[in-house]
Amino acid sequence: MWSLFFWLSLSLGALIETTLVLGQWGWLNKLDRAVPPALAPLLPEGYGWWRGVSYARELLRVFLGSLLTRYAGLAVIVGAGGLAGMSRLAEKAFSGPIEAGFALGAMTVAVMSLLDLPWGLYGTFRVETRFGFNRSSIGLYLRDTLLKISLSVALAGFMAAAAAFLVSRPCGFAWALAGVAVFDVAVAFFFPSLVLPLFYRLRPLPDGPLKTRIESLFERTGFPASALLVADESRRSTHRNAFFAGFGRSRRVVLFDTLSENFPDDEAAAVVAHEIGHWKENHVPVGIGLLFAAQSTLVLFAAFAWQEGGLTEAFGLPPRAEAFVVMIAVYWSAIAGLFLQPLLSASSRRREFEADRYAAAFEGPEALIRALARLATDSLAWTPSEPRFSAWYATHPSTAERILALKSRERPPISGK
Repeated sequence: MWSLFFWLSLSLGALIETTLVLGQWGWLNKLDRAVPPALAPLLPEGYGWWRGVSYARELLRVFLGSLLTRYAGLAVIVGAGGLAGMSRLAEKAFSGPIEAGFALGAMTVAVMSLLDLPWGLYGTFRVETRFGFNRSSIGLYLRDTLLKISLSVALAGFMAAAAAFLVSRPCGFAWALAGVAVFDVAVAFFFPSLVLPLFYRLRPLPDGPLKTRIESLFERTGFPASALLVADESRRSTHRNAFFAGFGRSRRVVLFDTLSENFPDDEAAAVVAHEIGHWKENHVPVGIGLLFAAQSTLVLFAAFAWQEGGLTEAFGLPPRAEAFVVMIAVYWSAIAGLFLQPLLSASSRRREFEADRYAAAFEGPEALIRALARLATDSLAWTPSEPRFSAWYATHPSTAERILALKSRERPPISGK
């Protein structure tokens, strides 16, 4: 039963996602070299429409390659005995479930991360370079990538070790739920101070009109930022962004230097106001809550599988706690996306609209509209997506949707409606 359901879920997920990607590919191929009439009034003069379509196609190639590699990797790891072999190796090296759990969890994530590495290299040094966005050297890229893999491996090992310790303890699954909640909050709190500096050189935003304007925005919105920082994104790419991370005393507002040094002050402030909108609308705790809800399904599924028994044996793994924990994670990853991805994407898009409305109220819709248009133009991001593909994957509404929503708020209400 366990094996059949896993392979059905994995096959269904691969079929659905591949169908969505191929649908997006067909959609992009049907776009004409002329700008669609609905988009023409929104696009700035001189925008390279066809270049943007070509960029979207190349990104989709990378996405499809990474997607198929992930599914094939899971199939090989589970079906060809890769996970069972790693489990036996961890069992021989470590007798205790904690040490063996750490080793098995770390090895599994390391293998999956390394399988995706070629697509990351291709996307950065072929696609991003071709379209003029990449500024990263091969050395910097490998440093960043290996650091991300190392953090992911350490994190997976820690989680697998902790779960393997708890799984056979009284009330272990209840403790696991509590531990997940504490872990999510801790990551959100410590991310700005412990993780961001590993990748970026962070410096205070220099004194000047932009800093004065943003600090005034903080006062008007009551946003209690602990620091206003600039990150050296220009070492890696020309893409522009701003975000805030953390909460409480760890809260940071971070602007990429590609944005702070190239955007007009009113547009940069509008982008920051959008990020403040996420805080004002309580999107950080909502996001943590949604993440915890998704993770809770994993823990509850693990509790059910532990009671039923036979999971690890169905896949040729030894009946040990660490093998059970890692197999649960692999199993859950094969089925969770089918139910959670479209729901999480829809929730994320709704929160982006809410943050836009908040920013428009404080910095004016015109400044935010200009900022969104500039971001989309600089990143060749005006290309529309096939509706089902967007519904499944898009965490942000399209730039056109966001601008039209902001423009609709500019119009006075019509009498009698």
